[in-house]
Amino acid sequence: MEKKIEQAARHLGEAVRYPTISNFDIEKMDLAVFGEFLKFLEITYSNVHRELERTLINGYSPVYHWKGKDADKLPALFLAHYDVVPALEDGWPHGGPFSGAIEDGKVWGRGSFDNKSSIIGLMETVDTLLEEGFVPSRDVWIAFGFDEEVNGRNGAMKIVEWFKQQEMRFEFVLDEGGAVADGTMMNIKEPVAVIGMAEKANASFEFIFTGAEGHSSTPPVHTSLGHMATFIYKVERNPMPARLTETVEKMLMSIAPYMPGIQSKILKYPRALFPLIKPSLLKGKQTGALLRSTVAFTVSHSGSAPNVLPKEASCTANIRVLQGDTTDIVLKHLKDVSGMEYTVRPIAIEEPSKTASTDTAAYAHLTKTIKANFPEAVITPYLMAGGTDSRHYEEIAGDVYRFQPLRLSEAELALVHGTGEYLSVDNVARMLVFYRQFIETLD
Repeated sequence: MEKKIEQAARHLGEAVRYPTISNFDIEKMDLAVFGEFLKFLEITYSNVHRELERTLINGYSPVYHWKGKDADKLPALFLAHYDVVPALEDGWPHGGPFSGAIEDGKVWGRGSFDNKSSIIGLMETVDTLLEEGFVPSRDVWIAFGFDEEVNGRNGAMKIVEWFKQQEMRFEFVLDEGGAVADGTMMNIKEPVAVIGMAEKANASFEFIFTGAEGHSSTPPVHTSLGHMATFIYKVERNPMPARLTETVEKMLMSIAPYMPGIQSKILKYPRALFPLIKPSLLKGKQTGALLRSTVAFTVSHSGSAPNVLPKEASCTANIRVLQGDTTDIVLKHLKDVSGMEYTVRPIAIEEPSKTASTDTAAYAHLTKTIKANFPEAVITPYLMAGGTDSRHYEEIAGDVYRFQPLRLSEAELALVHGTGEYLSVDNVARMLVFYRQFIETLD
């Protein structure tokens, strides 16, 4: 097993060396590198590419079909993506962002965690099982997106279109999302295995403000930039109302027995006692984001010179829409609390995902496998504040679950999309054990 782990870590390092950076404009993506990465998979995982049927969707999204023993059962679908977000060149402990170095018991570089880790974990597992002659109980499909970080329009959405053309339907989908993390974020001593049951929508809009142009020596009361600043000020001080969704209610009930003192009794009844627990949940960034649709201003543009009044100023907001809200509801809230005039330009529009069920055989199998591999962890449903490709598959699957078999500290979680991203070799090992057990024992 040790050799298998070393091999998987080495392959993950090699995968990281391909700078597969995605962009909302596909014309700005270096698709030649994406093609090279797919060739790397072909060469590295010869059993998979020899014995599984592969279909390449839209040029860069491979879909693999592993035939099982019982074709009458609905198949299972595993997802991952190999595109990554941009990275700064400086500040990486072992080489640049795409070094793929294996040092200090870690695989370093952009994508080592998010999400080439899932691809390597799945491919290593399936390649080994094929070598051993294993046949799954039902058909297994594996699909890799190449633009998940920019909403999956050319990858996941095209894959789903293809599955619809084949009249395919899956019993469940398993994608990245949850993991096993420190329980401190939920104020318990035990680690927490969070399973993503739903996702807030990931939408982005540009807000454009106009004002008088001319020389800065005779300014108006408010320039276009001043109008924009006022808008941001009002929106940030008037957030969306906080409320309790079904997923967060189940999460709080799951951790209630592990909470200290009176908190344990209160969290047994989160809906009835929500007014009591809401203030403490809103204090934390992570827990607060579970209770409301959020608005984060991330980009702004204005002006051309220090002494010229800007005719136009714009800011971009990333909006994460909670179940029960819509993008239109959030945009109306911004209009109501600001009372200002501006133009809205959609960049990406999404609505919240559906909520997966906890009362299915697939969920029971997932939780059983998690318990076997992370016996100390408290397993709980979770609402994803971030988005994954899996939300696009809801129309063709009974349920969509989000969990990656990794044990992560708060510090490691903070490195997602950040400088110094890595995956420990211990987590590489955890993936190999988990995916093997999950597939071998799948009914």
